[in-house]
Amino acid sequence: MNIFESVKNFLGKSKEIQTSSEEVPENKIINNFDEQEIYSTGAFFDDNYSSIFNARDKANQLDAQKNKIMLYRRLAKSEEVFEAIDEIVNEIVYTENDDILKLQLNEENEKIQSSVEGAFKKITNMINTDKNMYNIVKQSYIDGQLIFHCGYNTDLSKGISEIKMIEPIYFYYDKKKEVYKYQTQDRTFLNHNNIDKNISYPKEEIIKTTFGINEGSINLGYLEYGIKSANQLSTLEDLLIPMRFSRSISRRVFNVDTGELSPTKSEEAMRDMNKKFKYKKFYNTNTGEITNQQHITSMVEDYWFANRSGGKGTTVDVLDETGNLGEVNDILYFQKKLYRALKIPLSRIVNNPDAENFDYDTTNISHDEMKFFMFNSRLRKIYTEVFKELLRRELIATGVMTNENYEEYKNKIKIVFTSENVFLERMKLANFNNKLDIYATVSEYSGKLFPVETILKDVFKMTDKQIEQNFEKIKAEEKDPMYAKFYTSKDDDY
Repeated sequence: MNIFESVKNFLGKSKEIQTSSEEVPENKIINNFDEQEIYSTGAFFDDNYSSIFNARDKANQLDAQKNKIMLYRRLAKSEEVFEAIDEIVNEIVYTENDDILKLQLNEENEKIQSSVEGAFKKITNMINTDKNMYNIVKQSYIDGQLIFHCGYNTDLSKGISEIKMIEPIYFYYDKKKEVYKYQTQDRTFLNHNNIDKNISYPKEEIIKTTFGINEGSINLGYLEYGIKSANQLSTLEDLLIPMRFSRSISRRVFNVDTGELSPTKSEEAMRDMNKKFKYKKFYNTNTGEITNQQHITSMVEDYWFANRSGGKGTTVDVLDETGNLGEVNDILYFQKKLYRALKIPLSRIVNNPDAENFDYDTTNISHDEMKFFMFNSRLRKIYTEVFKELLRRELIATGVMTNENYEEYKNKIKIVFTSENVFLERMKLANFNNKLDIYATVSEYSGKLFPVETILKDVFKMTDKQIEQNFEKIKAEEKDPMYAKFYTSKDDDY
């Protein structure tokens, strides 16, 4: 038995279930909600047919997915989109602690708890999350896909040997052979042999998840919503300097006396004068520099008029222009549209006069900030599920658990990001302070108008179990010398 077959066996096979007589066609399924596989099918293709049309369609879909990813990557290089993505990634991976991710395990068996914690530590050390998590989140958010390849030791009891983040372009799933492949870029639709069959990855080695939405077999990342606004903003910024520069500079009007020259010679004389006095300032949209390269359009144009015989001779007049370099409302408008499309609060835009500047110390939480927090929480959930799947494979490979055991324990295992959103922390603290204030007001009525249990449930939202546990802890702490002094009343001090 080779390594691939061993991996497939220990990860377990899908359970057979009785299907209905009328199954939903596969091309009509948006999401099958398969809990066993966290990754989306994304741009997977069916190789059940070997016709030229199927090969051509599959290749076209792979090309379309590749074009989307390349578009997102080009978009992310623009300054405004880069800053917007940075806002999102910083909110997800921000931490004041050494570890970005932490394991929460509700298990009394110390041996199992130690083994699970050791496996989780191995996974995070292998990926080096403290160093690489920012780049993992950023790149996968841009691409709209995250693909991890797990390499296993020949001796499966040693578990995963390496984890790599791999390129999503031209990566697809062969449903007939149940393996992942890379489609070769140099392909002929008439010849299926051009598909790279030498390199394949069993699905037990691949963890794949997607972001955004699926449009048919094409995955659209979250940057899809900001493409139009980003392009409009980029175009406007490229035009801004030439437009503002040309409007802020006086233009010259040349009235050239061509005398009795023929029309042909008159035009030649005009061209000679034009070359002699023409402005030679040009704007390079790629670098933002003002250059004199002739292939770039001039920012300032003079006006040339021929005076025929009977004119007043050659004269040069000046047309004064007034600039509007201080007006950036149009730029700000499209930047707001971009941030809204990417679900980022407008307060994160620097120098936005229409919104309060973002302040970490504020106690007020805006509606946009709450939506931003919830959006980032959903993204965090995607990444923690990926790491939970990595942990599952490591536990099963090393023999800590069987596939059946893990199904029993998986609800006890939780992976979370170490730090919470700063606004969420302040909101929890503010709510707790409000509850204490309310309790201080109603406590004098406890045992008179309201039972103590009612106050604890209505004000602090405690359950019966939480109330019981709290009072048990209070009794235990009263007897503990370490905490006893906190339970000593002021009257006892005298």
